[in-house]
Amino acid sequence: RARNAAHRQDDVEFAFEIGSGLLTEVRRLQSLLAERDKAIQDMKEEKDDLERTVENLRTALRQQEQSAEKYKEENWNLEVTLQEIRVQLNESQGNVQRLEGEHKRLTKQLNQSRDAAEQHKNEAERQKVAYDELKAKHETDV
Repeated sequence: RARNAAHRQDDVEFAFEIGSGLLTEVRRLQSLLAERDKAIQDMKEEKDDLERTVENLRTALRQQEQSAEKYKEENWNLEVTLQEIRVQLNESQGNVQRLEGEHKRLTKQLNQSRDAAEQHKNEAERQKVAYDELKAKHETDV
């Protein structure tokens, strides 16, 4: 019995050591599982954050594409307007040149008319003087 009791005591200690080792290992594995679960949860949260970020970026990209289209349309309209204004500018410059030519012609004609008027005035004065002389001579003769 004593011999069996010693073996049993050894068996109990061995079983206790195995149990303690297993318990320690189970606790260690549970701790690792908890860390893994926490890491997985953190990854899920990061994934959710990334998905939200990606969706926000997609929304921002769509808005920028819409803005780009709007600005392209506005730019096109401005280009068309610019071309129309350039055509009007060319027409206006042509009109200005034509009117300047007309102005020069009219100024020349005005100067010619003034010269002619001055000549007529001088001629009228000369004839008046001649008339007055002729009248005075006629009165003297009469």
